[in-house]
Amino acid sequence: MTRSNNLLWGALALGVVTGMRSMLAPTMVSQALAERSDTPKAGPLTRTLAAAKTRHLLIPLAASELLGDKLPFAPDRTIVPSMMVRALSGGLTAAALAGARRQPAWVPALIGATAACVSAKIALRLRKRYGRSGAAVNAALGIAEDSLALAIGNAGLKRALNKD
Repeated sequence: MTRSNNLLWGALALGVVTGMRSMLAPTMVSQALAERSDTPKAGPLTRTLAAAKTRHLLIPLAASELLGDKLPFAPDRTIVPSMMVRALSGGLTAAALAGARRQPAWVPALIGATAACVSAKIALRLRKRYGRSGAAVNAALGIAEDSLALAIGNAGLKRALNKD
């Protein structure tokens, strides 16, 4: 696969993750970019996402979202403000990956944003369909969704940041 295809697959995967957990993908990408030696040479969005201050902000946001998602009063992830945050998060995360690869950012950003919105709808529909059996089942499904999001995110990062 070419560098561009790897980046697009990574943008898609991390967009899917963002649809499931809006702060998880940016947190994962922030950590991965911070560990790369070439990040200081990347564009401003990539450097901002890799910055220690950004990571220190994103980590508690992602952790609280992972915990809060299991609560019965968690808001619907498909309401307009939530979808806007997910689209923005998915798009910016994918654009930062493109910056790390020194590739144009528009197409990955569009893929990341779109995947986040589609994934949010699908994941919520599945969760509601199978989570009607009570709070314990809903929490278990949430943990399974977290695990899936982490696996997809790690695979997407590996693909997108692969040195080829």
